[in-house]
Amino acid sequence: MPNTFGTTKTQVKLIDPRDARRYRQRFRRDMIPQLELANSLYCPLGRFPTRGWILLTRGDYDLVRGYGTNYTLNFADVLDGTNLTFQNLSIVQAKCVTTGIIDDPAAIYLVELTDLRGILWNQWFQFPVESYYNVLSPAYPDLHYADSLNAGSPFSWQTMVADMWSLLGLGSFPGLPSAPASIPTNWNLPGVHGWPRLCDMLYHVGMSVSVDPTSLTPYGIVENGDDDANFDALTAKYLKANKLEDDLNWIDIGSGRVPGIVIVYFRRVNQYYGTEETIRRDSGQWATNSVYPIAVAAPSSFAGAVGTHGMFDDYPIRFDVDGNPLAADVIEATAIATERVQQYFDDIYSRTSGYLNRTYTGILPFFPGSQIDGVCWRQDFRDQDREGFRTQILRGPLWPEVYPDAPKH
Repeated sequence: MPNTFGTTKTQVKLIDPRDARRYRQRFRRDMIPQLELANSLYCPLGRFPTRGWILLTRGDYDLVRGYGTNYTLNFADVLDGTNLTFQNLSIVQAKCVTTGIIDDPAAIYLVELTDLRGILWNQWFQFPVESYYNVLSPAYPDLHYADSLNAGSPFSWQTMVADMWSLLGLGSFPGLPSAPASIPTNWNLPGVHGWPRLCDMLYHVGMSVSVDPTSLTPYGIVENGDDDANFDALTAKYLKANKLEDDLNWIDIGSGRVPGIVIVYFRRVNQYYGTEETIRRDSGQWATNSVYPIAVAAPSSFAGAVGTHGMFDDYPIRFDVDGNPLAADVIEATAIATERVQQYFDDIYSRTSGYLNRTYTGILPFFPGSQIDGVCWRQDFRDQDREGFRTQILRGPLWPEVYPDAPKH
């Protein structure tokens, strides 16, 4: 099966990246950095969109170009017979990488691709929402604004995420893999960008949007660092098949890599009427006592680490007229803090597994999920010993040349 791109009606063949590179070398043209990414697809977990680059002639590009969101891309490795077809892609833009007459049908273009996440959130436009979830009334801290409730009752994490999922048009809601310890509070989103806020909601409770770009319904939700039997099976299968080409392994043990204590901060609200004291000068003054910290030790596998990390939770702790936190709220916050800290370590360590960077020969069905932060499929012709396609999987930092704004963990 050839390497192709297009719609159900029209499929065109991809150009070998070596042809464009030889052309520029022959005529002493400046090299184009993104040309090194030609015929590749980068797919991360969660917030950042799929990005891909393919090479087409201008004539073929004119046959398929448009504003569709249902393009397919097929990568096939003739050396070992592996192939995958990626679904629901969209064209971003195309750049000529050869010289010649304008509209020359033989000119070669580097075409950038993305998925639905790239339409919801990109450098040119972002999808806005006007949503309010469990917003507390400042004068009555025990009460929410009526319009921020779910038919008169507070939103749960499940119903809040489901509502955002529907607004963004992500397809059938897959449900959360577990029920967080609290209900969300004060998610006030008037006219903000919807996709990153959905990712914030999930990250707050230790989850991410998973992706299978070969599926017509590609998006799901996973708990960061959760066990993944399919990932384990694929790892064993392709190790046995001698497809593991490179394994840049980390041993993530050291006080410079992990904290020993995480402090979770909860914002204070006064139990009666106003949430801020503006007159008193004693310990009941809100301005000098606006957060309630709870320190949680790292899991036992990180015993001996000495660093300290801090994070905020959205759960509010009520204080009485004497400036004392309510005992029931402290108990609830302690349970939430324990859960948040475990989720934090699950994210940065994938439950003690640490960073990972592996490259396999061929086009293999690894996809971003609870154990993988990013997958890249790319055509590789750097030298005669590395012809064909490669599949690279990452846990930890993404590719800086593709996602310069991605967190470095």
